[in-house]
Amino acid sequence: MTAAAIAIASVGIVGLGAAFLRDQRQEKSRRHDLLGGCRGALEGEVLQHDHAGYPSLIGSYAGHRAELRLVVDMIQLRKLPVLWLQATLHRPVAIGGVLSLMKRASNTEFFSPHGELDHHMRPPPGFPPELSLKASNMGAAEDWAARLADPALEFFAEDRAKELLMTPKGVRLTWRVAETERGHYLTTRLARFERAEIDRAGAQALLARAADLAELGEGAA
Repeated sequence: MTAAAIAIASVGIVGLGAAFLRDQRQEKSRRHDLLGGCRGALEGEVLQHDHAGYPSLIGSYAGHRAELRLVVDMIQLRKLPVLWLQATLHRPVAIGGVLSLMKRASNTEFFSPHGELDHHMRPPPGFPPELSLKASNMGAAEDWAARLADPALEFFAEDRAKELLMTPKGVRLTWRVAETERGHYLTTRLARFERAEIDRAGAQALLARAADLAELGEGAA
């Protein structure tokens, strides 16, 4: 290879690197505003960002501490990255352990304790076959699974619903917001969520559902 060819190749590599860094900075800036439509969903809310620029809103809902958090899943094999919204209501729940109901579980869901729970339960009659139920305490979970049947079926009837998680300290619902653009991801390996639409009404609907689920245990042992 001649010196001229090497110089041209070097310029091209530098140009590609600069374009990648520019795209990365622009994408990180765009991520900061992904929860912009949710502002006002929580009382006394505080906006935070993780190291990658993805936002979270922390505040209170119905008198309890609440959180709206975005999570990016990039580790599922042969699948495009997915953007999840986790709506968490921190309040006491009368359940004697951890119960996770998850749609199409793959055991790669790093954002959930589902894969680490010891007891795999048989879904109640009428539950879709792609719904996995796991718990840390089988006795408590069986009682709760029966109580949750109708509201869980209503939640998971939505294609975007991913997980319903209940613990003694609260309820968390995980909801699919968007999948990254295929062409952009295959070219740059950067997740870009152009169609990530999250509004205040949708976020509050998830939190209201979490509050209703938590109240199912009131007055129960």
